[in-house]
Amino acid sequence: MIARLALGAALLAFATGAAPVTTAGDDALELSFTNLRSAKGNLLICITADPAFFPDCSNDPDKRFLTVSARRPSLTVKGLTQPRYAVSAHHDENANDRLDTFAGIPKEGIGFSRNPRVTFGPPGFDRVALTIASAPHAQTVRMQYFL
Repeated sequence: MIARLALGAALLAFATGAAPVTTAGDDALELSFTNLRSAKGNLLICITADPAFFPDCSNDPDKRFLTVSARRPSLTVKGLTQPRYAVSAHHDENANDRLDTFAGIPKEGIGFSRNPRVTFGPPGFDRVALTIASAPHAQTVRMQYFL
C-alpha cells in the first residue's frame, strides 16, 4: 500500500498545466501549507474536481497544477467553477520535479486537503474533497513525512 501512495505522489509530480494565481475574490481557494521540514525546493500542488483523476491529476483536462516555493508556502487560486475539489501536494525538496522514494516509501513530504491521516496509500477523493462556497475558502494542508 505504501507503494500505491508513492506511485500516486510520483504521478502527481509529472502533472502539468496552468492555473491563475491571484488575490482573494468571491470564488477563491486560499491554500497554505504547514509542517514543512525545510524551506528548500518547491511544493507541487494538484487541484482536481474529478475523483477519477485523484490523487494524480496529470490526465485531467480541467486540473490545476501549481508549483510554489517552499519558502512561501501559500497561494490563492481563483476561477474554480466546480462545487467540490480535492488538493494533493508533495514537497519536492530537491526541486527535481518528482517524488523521491526509498523502497516505495516517500522520502519527501506529502499532503492532502482536509488533512487525513495517511497510512497505506493515498486517501480517497471523498475523504479530502472541499466544498467551495461563494465566499473565499481557506484550507491549511499539513505536510507529512515518513522518512
